[in-house]
Amino acid sequence: MGDMMIPFIMLLIITIALILERKYHENDIKNQYDKMFEEWKKHSSHNKEKPKSKELVGLVFLDDERLNIEVIDPKITDRLERKKYNIKSFGDNR
Repeated sequence: MGDMMIPFIMLLIITIALILERKYHENDIKNQYDKMFEEWKKHSSHNKEKPKSKELVGLVFLDDERLNIEVIDPKITDRLERKKYNIKSFGDNR
């Protein structure tokens, strides 16, 4: 029984050393991935600019062959007077 005690103790020491080394490397890899994830969160573009929504500021009516524009927001009248607008057509209404 005495001659088997030394190899058993050596095997036990090697086993414990391998377990501890594996735990150390697993923690090291986990920390590296945590750091990479934190850097990715800093540089990711999850705060993309949202497109501006359209706002109703007036209505256009055809009355006796004349276009009448009823303005809801009075700040827009300046733009209408300076002719700062675009005309967009929806389909062919011929």
